[in-house]
Amino acid sequence: MIRLNNYIIKLLKNKLNRTDIDESKLTLLNKGKFANAYVFRYCQENTDLTIKDFSHCPWPVRITVGIIMAKFECNTLKLLEGMPGVASEAFLLGRYTVAFSYIKGTPLAEIQKKDTKLPKEFFIELEKRIREIHKKNLVHLDLRNLGNIIKGEDETPYIIDFQSSLGTKYLPKKFRKILEDSDISGVYKSWKLICSENLDPEKEKFLENFNKIRKIWIFKGYPLQKAIRRIKRKINKS
Repeated sequence: MIRLNNYIIKLLKNKLNRTDIDESKLTLLNKGKFANAYVFRYCQENTDLTIKDFSHCPWPVRITVGIIMAKFECNTLKLLEGMPGVASEAFLLGRYTVAFSYIKGTPLAEIQKKDTKLPKEFFIELEKRIREIHKKNLVHLDLRNLGNIIKGEDETPYIIDFQSSLGTKYLPKKFRKILEDSDISGVYKSWKLICSENLDPEKEKFLENFNKIRKIWIFKGYPLQKAIRRIKRKINKS
C-alpha cells in the first residue's frame, strides 16, 4: 500500500508540476479488487481530486482493462464537461490512472441505510440531469446502484462512476430508447425508495413495465464484468 501511495504522489508531482504535494493529504476511499480501481481522494488547499488507479491490477488486466478504463472515464467526463451534476476537470494522471474533481456529498445508498427521505424536487432534478446526459449520446447503465448517485453539499444530485456507460450515437433508435429507459428506471427506483412523496402513477407504471424487461436484460451489472471474469479465469488456469 505504501508503494501505491508513493506512486500516486509521484504522478501528482509530475502532472501538476508541484513540489508541495503532501502524502498525508492522500486518502484511500475504496480498495478495488482484481480489475477494479483503487479510489483515492487528494485534498490540499485549492486541490481536491478523486483519483482512480488501476496500476495494482495483474499485468494482463493492467495493460488492457486498466488502460482502457482510465482513458474511457477520462474521455467520458470530458464529453460531459460543464454539465451540472457531473465531475469536472478530468485528466489522465498516468497510463492507468484518471483524476477529476472530487464531489462532496452522500451516496443515496448511505441515505437509504439511515432511512432518511429526500424531497421530490431532488429526483425531478436528477431525472432532468440524466436526460441531459442522454442528449450527449451517452447512457450510464448503472444508476440502479444507489451508490452511483450522490446528494451533494448543495442538496442537488450528482452522478458518478461512468465506467459502465455506453455511447449511443450510432445505435438503432429502439435499442437506444431501451438503454435510456434503463437509466430512467434507476431514477424512479431511488425515487420510490427514499423520496418523501410517493412515485407518480405514470412513473410507477413505467418502473413496473421496465422491471419486466429486466428479466431478459442483457446489461445487468457492468457490461465489462463478463470480459473481466473471462480474463481472470484464464489467469488462474495459467
